[in-house]
Amino acid sequence: MRRTTVEGVRIAWAPLSPGDRRETADALIRALAAELAPGSDLRIERRCPVCGGPHGRPVLPSAPVRASVAYAEPWAVVAIASADRFATIGIDAERDGASPDLAALFAPSTPPDLRGWTAIEAVLKADGRGLLVAPDRVRLAEGDVATAPGGGEFRILPVQADPGLVVSLAVQLPCRPRA
Repeated sequence: MRRTTVEGVRIAWAPLSPGDRRETADALIRALAAELAPGSDLRIERRCPVCGGPHGRPVLPSAPVRASVAYAEPWAVVAIASADRFATIGIDAERDGASPDLAALFAPSTPPDLRGWTAIEAVLKADGRGLLVAPDRVRLAEGDVATAPGGGEFRILPVQADPGLVVSLAVQLPCRPRA
């Protein structure tokens, strides 16, 4: 396992185990969550908001943490943060030099570069609706800020990972009532 921390978000990546990529990701999530929430039940649940299936965003219902996962063969990349500090987080990774076919998603506009694409996917994961929101509707602005329609504003934080990985993190601060 390799790891880093970006503004309080713990990020780890490891080569995928043969046969089950979720097993690798879950082990990373539990290792990082145990540091942030010692003694908590580290059971991980996933429930798709569309079909109700056992896939989607990882949630630790008994631990006060936020989690996100990305896969960039041969890597699993996870992010864990305190639920007190962030309303939501999202992480995305691509292999450096990857060239996903994004033309149809962004037509007639020019698709983003790989860093922009990982930022957009991180926002969509943090937002929780994933590709139910058209990626071309996510707006990346100066100052590492992005917005998703109906989802608010997110900070985009680049992550320094192993050479060969392009990783972006999206975070949203919790709304605090004004005093």
